[in-house]
Amino acid sequence: MKTQPPPAGAKTARVNNSKVKKPTGKKTIAEKEKIRIHEKPVIIAVKNRPQVFFRQNWVEVDKSDFHFNLKKIKDYLAKDTKIMPVIKANAYGHGGIALAKEAQYAGVAYIGVSSLEEGISFREAGIKSNILILGNIFPLDNLQVAAVHSLTPTISTMAGVSALEDLAVRLNKKLSFHLEIDTGMGRIGALPDAAYSLLQKIAQTPEINMTGMYTHFAVADTDPVFTQSQLDAFSKVVRFARQALGLKFIAHAANSAALFRNKRTHLDMVRPGISLYGLSPFKSAERFIKLKPVLTWKTKITYLKRVPSGFCVSYGRTYVTSRESVIATIPVGYADGYSRLLSNKGDVLVRGKRCPIAGRVTMDMTMIDVTGVKGVAVGDEVVLIGAQGKEQIKADELAKIQETINYEITCAISPRVPRIVV
Repeated sequence: MKTQPPPAGAKTARVNNSKVKKPTGKKTIAEKEKIRIHEKPVIIAVKNRPQVFFRQNWVEVDKSDFHFNLKKIKDYLAKDTKIMPVIKANAYGHGGIALAKEAQYAGVAYIGVSSLEEGISFREAGIKSNILILGNIFPLDNLQVAAVHSLTPTISTMAGVSALEDLAVRLNKKLSFHLEIDTGMGRIGALPDAAYSLLQKIAQTPEINMTGMYTHFAVADTDPVFTQSQLDAFSKVVRFARQALGLKFIAHAANSAALFRNKRTHLDMVRPGISLYGLSPFKSAERFIKLKPVLTWKTKITYLKRVPSGFCVSYGRTYVTSRESVIATIPVGYADGYSRLLSNKGDVLVRGKRCPIAGRVTMDMTMIDVTGVKGVAVGDEVVLIGAQGKEQIKADELAKIQETINYEITCAISPRVPRIVV
């Protein structure tokens, strides 16, 4: 009969020159850290409890650069202009809760989110700032969820106003909201012509409080003429609400692109999104404000081999070595949000040098050609987005290869990639 293996972490006692494991009831350091070979796991703190991840693939979020960008934007505004950081979609992939806490620490007027779920997660994380849900509330019964969590909804219809009024009566509580006006985006919001009757209803309904009114620009990055026409249409509605109806509220319109290009769009509050994270809302935006990228995406070489000339790499055999080469494998793939469109086109940084992606990006792993990197070794840090030495790979570079925008690059980074605030 075969003997069973001893339990992990047991002490050893010698009896008749054979080893017998004596359980101690205590966990070894190896057990506590879920032992790894060659190097310790990366540990991040979550709610004062260490969280261990073993896959060498993570995003670093620099909170000092986030505050730097926030201050740069604040300095660009008039003294009394408020700021609503848009921290929706997991802060454009940067880590929503962590950066919402930083925004709250900075004393912002509002935080913008896309959904009830995002707002609730912020409240559960202890965020007490005003939170505006920029998305449409549907069905209207969900307005009760917003009220329970002290989230400010966006209302754009007469039915929405009536539903909020009924809820306020049931709760015996005055409920706040923002009204969105669609001046040319074509997404959600009341058209300007429909807004006048809507505002009259709002003015006659004391149970609810319109604390804000806003619009959203469609082409602030490319078309100043159309943007101005949107601003003019919105300003007309704002004047009617204030002068004819006596309503008091915050008017806001400017996204990052409008904030930079046209100071007349700043109004009472601005809504920076992409610029908060140090990414440009349009080409040459840096001539207005110089910002710092907040995100760096890193991994490590986990496998390394020398291959002969004529060797094929990855699915489809699309990469063939033209010389004896050194191919490294990194634990990053399209399931992590590292696009398959980067296959044979993108670069990464190893020891401060650019190295090309070798073959197709696979679901969980990618191969890179590190032949030209002197002293390359397993465990070397690899930068996918960010700086290393004198070299830098920006989200804009990956966006150009993929024929998309920098917003999508960071938003696409999978939730399975840990975000570490540094």
